[in-house]
Amino acid sequence: MSANLRKKMARFLSAICLVFLSLTNHAADLHIGYKTEVTSADPHVLFGNNRNIWGHVYETLVFQNATLQATPGLATGWRSIDAHTWAFDIRPNVRFHNGALLSAEDVKYSLERAMQLKGARTFRNYLKDISAVTVSGPLRIEIKTVRPAPTLPDNIGLIAIMLRSNKPLSEEDFASGKSATGTGPYKFREWKHGQQISFEKNTDYWGAHEPWTQVTFHFLPKDAARAAALLSGSVDLIDSASSTMAGIFKNTDKIDTTSTTSYMLQYLRLDLTRDDSPYIKSADQHVLKKNPLLDQRVRQAMCLAIDRPGLVKMIMKGDAEAASQLVPEKFFGFNGSLTVPAHDTTTARALLRAAGYPRGFQISLHCSNDRYLNDAKLCEAIGQLLTQIGIKTEVRTLPFAVFATRSINGGTGGTPEFSLSMIGQGAVTGDALPSLTTLAHSMDRARGYGANNITGYSNNELDELIEQASLTMDNDQRAATVQRAARLLYDDVGVIPLLFPKSIWAYKKELHFTPRSDGFTYAMNVRVSEKK
Repeated sequence: MSANLRKKMARFLSAICLVFLSLTNHAADLHIGYKTEVTSADPHVLFGNNRNIWGHVYETLVFQNATLQATPGLATGWRSIDAHTWAFDIRPNVRFHNGALLSAEDVKYSLERAMQLKGARTFRNYLKDISAVTVSGPLRIEIKTVRPAPTLPDNIGLIAIMLRSNKPLSEEDFASGKSATGTGPYKFREWKHGQQISFEKNTDYWGAHEPWTQVTFHFLPKDAARAAALLSGSVDLIDSASSTMAGIFKNTDKIDTTSTTSYMLQYLRLDLTRDDSPYIKSADQHVLKKNPLLDQRVRQAMCLAIDRPGLVKMIMKGDAEAASQLVPEKFFGFNGSLTVPAHDTTTARALLRAAGYPRGFQISLHCSNDRYLNDAKLCEAIGQLLTQIGIKTEVRTLPFAVFATRSINGGTGGTPEFSLSMIGQGAVTGDALPSLTTLAHSMDRARGYGANNITGYSNNELDELIEQASLTMDNDQRAATVQRAARLLYDDVGVIPLLFPKSIWAYKKELHFTPRSDGFTYAMNVRVSEKK
């Protein structure tokens, strides 16, 4: 073999090795550009992004599939023994990351910890019906409830199961990794606040094989930064990809996108508590004797002022679906007879006149500007639509951290501050009943109703329907009652539904990603594509 040929062969083999190494590294490591950083390392602190990230480390008794339907998880099955008792059979031979076997005692500990955890964001409302958790065998627990609890398996599916501890666990215990011990397909590796969080493959995982040796979530809150990271190849996949990004990605043959309708409803929240609402004045800027939002005709006028298809097309660029109720189609309790309210300015103005506001009135609309896709732009557009029917609207946008605090307790004496605001709420279990329970039922903290109903909305007939549904074990009967409740809320305009944004992901073409209705970005849903 000539020297020249040997050199060519060496270069060829080197190239082959480089390609092999590149493919090996790609298959080994997954880098995700993620918009929102987690707020806590404690898996029992309720926040969507926390559940997404820590869902790689911790698992639940009941899993949710891509459309949020219940499937076996750490429990192989569950059943209702009687109207007040549920039994769960725990999967055998599951090990925690430290090698300890999962037992019924760990499950009992985890559920009781979630029930007792104090703070603004906990899962306690989802566990309010539980009176006792008992171990009835090494791999079996029974859960007693104070009343029939038909949605308990779905609610249990939100609670991370952790290794039991003999001492209280602090945030630092979790953040340091000292107590971050789950059963999931990945082990906690490192959290660099403000930068990234990384996991390594759990080689002893009981479930499906994971192809990624290491998974890193890079916190990139700015859309441009996430897009640039994907285009440069420094990350493999990004979440919260906007339509603008998708347009850019179409100009390259290296990136694919996918989307699905989110469960996150964006809606208008109205002050239905105070006669003297702080951000409402008459058309000539005088204080009104009565809060106009208390009149159903005014709420109906505001609902008809909103051009939902126009918002979807012009503001969201098609990346949303117009909403008529609290949950999207195919969720349990969705009422197919409720149509998206028409954009009807003539009827809206007539309703205002009938309610005694022929000249309209003035109001401030408060929104976040960094939480939801196009939230500030959406808020501005809604302000213009309300102004067109005579409700002169001043739009005020705030960082979500500020907005959230003020919306809950920024008013006099720690009361909710705003008269009108735009916010989001998701049906995290794929069921309309919890959303109705927390958002539309009169607030009754002692009984576990109305946890998110800070508007003061109250409708006795609606309350009765919600309570009836919450006690109905038969799914068909419960669905019918939930649909009746949805109709009543729709007619009374207790809230003003706007739209369901789409969750959009962009990723390298050699990958395949399965989207989820909750918008979660799991490494478990990312695979090397089989397309040739």
